[in-house]
Amino acid sequence: MRLLLLLLLGSFATLQAQSADSVEVEIKRGDTLQVGKAAGEVFQHLDLYRKTRWAGNEPSYDTATGSGFFQSFFATGDFDVAELPKAYTGRKFVVLGVEVLSNKKAGQPMNIMYLQGEKPNMVIWVDFDSAFESGELQLLN
Repeated sequence: MRLLLLLLLGSFATLQAQSADSVEVEIKRGDTLQVGKAAGEVFQHLDLYRKTRWAGNEPSYDTATGSGFFQSFFATGDFDVAELPKAYTGRKFVVLGVEVLSNKKAGQPMNIMYLQGEKPNMVIWVDFDSAFESGELQLLN
């Protein structure tokens, strides 16, 4: 079993597969990842957010690095959220940003990645470590 670790270094993330063959890959804003397979009808570690109301005073974020994306998209307004449906299997999405947030339930840091949805008001929220471990998210070869 491969274990993937996320290390944030400035504005990019480094993935390192811990096995006999160690592989290191940089993932940064603008890269493309592919949605893998869901165990059921929905993905357990990928959620689809649709922003339904913009407050009009959202802070800007650094579009070159993705820094500050969470505050810009999620700090104000209203959302619809659902688990990503199985129909998204095999589709490719662009990385908007990667950051570490506090998991209030577990009391530990949580590595989160944001993928650009099909429309400007859509974002796929990815529990980064769990999504890679389960095969729900894949690196493109």
